[in-house]
Amino acid sequence: MQRLNPSAVPLRPGAPPPPDYYRNNLLRVLRFVRTRHVDLLRPVDLGFMFAVEGLSAAAQRLFARLTGRKGALLRLDRIDYAEVSDLPAAMDELSRAGLVELDAEAPVEALLGLLTRAELLSQFKAPDGAGCAAPLLKRQSNATKPALIAGIAERCAAPCIRARVPAVSRWLAVRGRPSLQLAQLLFFGDSRRDLSVFVLEDLGWMRYEDYSVDRNGRLFKNRGELDAYLRARLLRELAHGLDDHPGLAQALAKALRQRPAAPSRLEEKTLGRALNRLGRWFERQGELGEALACYSASSIPPAGERRVRTLHKMGNRAAAEVQLRLLRGNPANPQEADFAARFSLVTGRVSGCAQSANVPRSAAAGGAKRPLRTGPAETVLALAPPPGEKIERFAMRVLAEDGGEAWHLENRLPQGLAALAFWDVVFAPVAGAFLNPYQDGPLDLYWDDFAAQRRGAIAAQQSRLADPAEFGRILRTTFKAKAGVANALMSWRHIDGRLVARLLEAVPHAKLFRLACDVIKNPSAARTGFPDLVVLYGRSGYEFVEVKGPGDSLRPAQRLWLSYLERNGCNARVLRFKCPQRS
Repeated sequence: MQRLNPSAVPLRPGAPPPPDYYRNNLLRVLRFVRTRHVDLLRPVDLGFMFAVEGLSAAAQRLFARLTGRKGALLRLDRIDYAEVSDLPAAMDELSRAGLVELDAEAPVEALLGLLTRAELLSQFKAPDGAGCAAPLLKRQSNATKPALIAGIAERCAAPCIRARVPAVSRWLAVRGRPSLQLAQLLFFGDSRRDLSVFVLEDLGWMRYEDYSVDRNGRLFKNRGELDAYLRARLLRELAHGLDDHPGLAQALAKALRQRPAAPSRLEEKTLGRALNRLGRWFERQGELGEALACYSASSIPPAGERRVRTLHKMGNRAAAEVQLRLLRGNPANPQEADFAARFSLVTGRVSGCAQSANVPRSAAAGGAKRPLRTGPAETVLALAPPPGEKIERFAMRVLAEDGGEAWHLENRLPQGLAALAFWDVVFAPVAGAFLNPYQDGPLDLYWDDFAAQRRGAIAAQQSRLADPAEFGRILRTTFKAKAGVANALMSWRHIDGRLVARLLEAVPHAKLFRLACDVIKNPSAARTGFPDLVVLYGRSGYEFVEVKGPGDSLRPAQRLWLSYLERNGCNARVLRFKCPQRS
């Protein structure tokens, strides 16, 4: 599969694209999916694709544009594209093909949402004798748009609303979106990606690595596997909406436990997340038995931790102890291992870290450094940021007074370091990892067995990186060669060449090498919790600083990272600000 060549399809910000640009992108995806995944498509999906391909060029151009618009309904008076010369004819062709529906049935709130606030006030300011209460908006002239919509929907009959909205504009609904979304999932391998990926690349805002695409690999082996994933994804979405629809909880729990004997890796992760979400919801409702059943059915962290906590809440200490032993013997990730080591079956709480970190200097004059008995080293300053200033930015100014140059990077630092050190490992040709040319990493980047699938490549790169001179050379060379190329582990907006040079200068090679190696062995663990700031002092001083304001406490992932840094001899601490006492 060949990526579109930006030089052949020039796009410039503010300038119109070539007439067939969006049309070609849409057809390319549909034709690829119909050729390579035809056995996964239902008749309705094939019918959609044939309907689009059977359109005239003008209608295809219009449909490609409409599918890129957000929202279930679109105003007809706001549809105007230079590449569609005869808009009414193209719209009529789409309507006859069943790809758009003019004046489609929709909830009145959706119809009202098409109008601006001024249009709502104008159209519904007076009764018309057809079901609108009067005086309709006399007391709502200063209300927000959502408040206006709620008031109109409550006081005005649906036929009245549907009669007044067309006075401003007719509307349409794009049909076939589920089939298009399925095509995008099969093409990109990720339900969050759509045709805007092409636009970002062709504008020069996104560049992709030139990796080897697995032409024989597919995200789903058969339609049954695809249906199982789509079902799991729907259940996960329902689990996120239980606060609005609590009556679905029991049926959802039953559906989630009805699972195949051998789900695919993707389905397993999706079902596990849904079960964990539902379990937490049951916990908040006080239904601990239902919560425990959800966690017991999930194989995705933090299900193990939640099982222990739920059993403890239920007073079943013996069962909680059994689960805790299982976690200690076979933790799913570092967070689970940390929890198992620190959870107390007596108190039901998690203890702090075992020792305090060694921090070589204070943050600012007057700072009182006091290592905690059961946690990381901590510096407390009786200072408060000015109103409106973020606590991290304030901390950077305070640290600058002590000679420190700080960057607010959080998890971007360990991830970016691993990206530069192990770039070729991330984009190594592993079966099924790369299905199209528009990926910022392999499909399994954050899966539990990522490192196991690349064990040899990781070991070989570690051997090269173990030499300090080679480590620095690889980081500098990779940064220069790959700057701007999409990599899920790298944020080019936050990490620049100067920072890379300063890190290599101020932080010992052994610390950077160990951090990069540990991140690439478990990229998922590096997505949260790393200290807010990296602070560099001259050519030979550094520290990692977690910033906390008054009343803030460390999250488990933050404690885990601070403990890791302490064990590996890194300079790390908590910088806590408290409100100054009034004199």
